[in-house]
Amino acid sequence: MTIIGILTEPAILIITTFFLFFIMTVLRNYTRIEKNLKAVYEFLKSLNKKEISYRFPQLDEFMTNNSYTSTSWEDFKKALVFPEKLFVAQKTNTSGSYAPEIYLTIDSSYFFNEESLINSNINHKFIQVMPTLLTGLGPFFTFLKMAIAFTGLDFAANNVETSLTSLMANIQIAALCSVFAVGFSLLFIFVEKILYNRKCKKYYLLIQKEFIRLFDVCTSEQFLLDLVKESKVQNVSNEKILKALPDDFAKAVSKSISEITTPYLENILYSLNKLNETMDKGSGGGDVVDKLF
Repeated sequence: MTIIGILTEPAILIITTFFLFFIMTVLRNYTRIEKNLKAVYEFLKSLNKKEISYRFPQLDEFMTNNSYTSTSWEDFKKALVFPEKLFVAQKTNTSGSYAPEIYLTIDSSYFFNEESLINSNINHKFIQVMPTLLTGLGPFFTFLKMAIAFTGLDFAANNVETSLTSLMANIQIAALCSVFAVGFSLLFIFVEKILYNRKCKKYYLLIQKEFIRLFDVCTSEQFLLDLVKESKVQNVSNEKILKALPDDFAKAVSKSISEITTPYLENILYSLNKLNETMDKGSGGGDVVDKLF
């Protein structure tokens, strides 16, 4: 039997068709994954760690609008720590000399990993079962072909040799069905792993590295320690403020009296003196009260 004859056998042709369909499905899905993850990686690569605080709204908009990262990004933002001075710096700093940092409390790989970036965006379980389906087609068509071959046996005296020849040919095709099925299954696993590593795994690992580059990780223990230190600093500052409050209040009152109240009283006295002078002139220089009596 020639190679063309073997390949054109319906059973082997069906197995080959399934193999090509599975390969095209994987290639199409992995190419789509590669396109989206590459766009995310290139955007993250364009960011600078010193500018991440000021370009965070831009990053937030991009990651939210990307269907591959939107869910993971929402969870990722909950693990970020924004310094209070960041919001002031965003509005007041224009020179670029000050760059407040945004800290991450959990490693980025917890959010952006193989499951969230790749498996959740494709029919991962179906792809994993494809080699099993190919392998299962082998025994199915093998026994089907053998069953058909045995039904064609004719033990009549004139047809025995022809029947046995046909039986052996069908058994050979049946065995080849299993060989092709197992071979295509192994080939599929090999090709799928290569495509996965080159199109998917490569970029999700690069995305993790970019997040590590952009965000410093601040563990829960370190965050609590910094919080305690900041609390102590605030307590010392508040104590100093409370101690200085009476002196500052006295200075403020004294300054208010000297700068506001005293000039105001002087103006009143000056006005009264001017009024008396006016009344004296109007009464001929005498005392108005004395003249009444």
